[in-house]
Amino acid sequence: MRRIAESAPFLAIALLIALSALAPIAERARAQLWQGYAGYASPFLNEWPTGTARPPLSQRVVVVLVHGLRLVESRQMPTLNAWRQRGADVTIEAKPPTYRLPATFTWLSGAWPETHGVTTNDAPPPSRPDTLLRAIQSSGWAVAFIGSDRLYDELGIAAQRVELVDDLEPAQRDQQAVELVRELLRDPAGQAQFVLVEISLLEEVARSDPDSYSAAVAATDFRLQAIGEALNLGAGTLVVLSDRGLTRDGRDGGGEAEVARTPLVMAGAGILAGTQAVAPATSIAPTLAALAGAPIPIHAQGGPIFAVLAPESSLPLASARQLTAFYEQWISTLGQPRFAAELLRRYEDRMAAGDEVAYATWLAELNRSVAAAAGARLTAERAARLPFTLGVCLLLLIIAGLLLNARVAAPLIGALAYLGAWLVLFFAVRQSMLSLSLFPDSDPMPTFAEWERLSAMLMLAVCAIVALTTARQESVFDAVATVLSALGLVVVVQLIAFMVFYWQWGDAFTWTLPDSPMLVAALLALTQVAALTVPVAPALPDLPVALLAAIAGALIYAAVRRPA
Repeated sequence: MRRIAESAPFLAIALLIALSALAPIAERARAQLWQGYAGYASPFLNEWPTGTARPPLSQRVVVVLVHGLRLVESRQMPTLNAWRQRGADVTIEAKPPTYRLPATFTWLSGAWPETHGVTTNDAPPPSRPDTLLRAIQSSGWAVAFIGSDRLYDELGIAAQRVELVDDLEPAQRDQQAVELVRELLRDPAGQAQFVLVEISLLEEVARSDPDSYSAAVAATDFRLQAIGEALNLGAGTLVVLSDRGLTRDGRDGGGEAEVARTPLVMAGAGILAGTQAVAPATSIAPTLAALAGAPIPIHAQGGPIFAVLAPESSLPLASARQLTAFYEQWISTLGQPRFAAELLRRYEDRMAAGDEVAYATWLAELNRSVAAAAGARLTAERAARLPFTLGVCLLLLIIAGLLLNARVAAPLIGALAYLGAWLVLFFAVRQSMLSLSLFPDSDPMPTFAEWERLSAMLMLAVCAIVALTTARQESVFDAVATVLSALGLVVVVQLIAFMVFYWQWGDAFTWTLPDSPMLVAALLALTQVAALTVPVAPALPDLPVALLAAIAGALIYAAVRRPA
């Protein structure tokens, strides 16, 4: 016991220095990790030969993009339900990130975010993926866009543009969009054969006044009815889709069902009546390209939704050739053995005859091969990171053992109390999830600041409780070392959690995106380590939590100390 008491001053000082130094390191690591995700540069945006145009299934296609329309509420819209019965009812499934801009590029390009390279709502990268709008223009159709300047600029297209008055209220802006599209459709001289209309009331209401969302849904349904009345569904096709849903408190970005599952309703020429399907978000662009007779976007990773389309004999083979061309380049980038061209040769004759069953079988085999190739690349990368990960984790466990040396009960109970309290606060009290929806508008900084503050408060509270157990410690240094040991164990757990993520995904993303819940967990683990310093005032430097805990521990020890 005397040896432990003699080492207490050195342990207390070492912990104080180490814990104070770790906070800025964790903050920089967190910033680098998020920047690696937000600044992801896709290696798959090569300029490849485009496909050929085919006979269109429709003479005119009008797409109404309803921002923030959830699947459940869409089934309470009488107009939309009438079109479902007359045409196709498709449930679209997306995967994170489902922020507004990544979701838009996913449905327009047919590519997942790891391919089109847009992960946040910041300005899109200079290299954009091939999109449905460009493909339609290349086939000779004129494209018209009715919506915001922002979306038009982000899409990077040259289309007929009908501008809205930006300073109008959302409801007025949507009404103006309806009137403009009605005028466009009724104009005998109108040349636009593909029209994209943006409706944004639901998105605005979901974020500013969630209780009024149902009323906004009813108003949107009424506006959709007005658009449908102006289109001849015998010759044209009306498409209503949502880029993504929003949570009940107006957030997006994650994989929650209300965000990632959205409606796609199509009625009119080229659509089979009374059909239903479930499809990935990457199938929207190929399906609309089929309606317009346009080439499928070259970066598309999904096929048309054949279950809802009128038969067209050249479509299965056209989709198969596009996907084969994409995945031949994709696998080359990964450095894995090629498989797509050989697989196509086995089914090509049957698909050339318009055999949709052969196409479905081929697509299932293709997707299995893609998953196997991606898994092989990930396995190789994880094997390369494993020795370093094991070495760091072993070092952290040794440090934890040193912290528990002869002080097992109080530090361990304190660390477990902190971890339990943090989890209860995060999941039960705040009802948060490990989801990118935790970062509103793809900006994580407010969330980081909030959880740094909450984590620091929990750390200080737990340190105070641990200090109350030090009444029989031999010296104030021993008491302070006990308190800081609890803090050190908390840090060890967070660093191990981060190292598990590092082993799985690394800290720089070059060809794929990490699992989003694991990414959020890693960012929050680093946030808790960064919480070891807390801001006091804008003009003052941040104070180390370890120093505050040491002072509080010493004062509490002085108040409760009892001679052994």
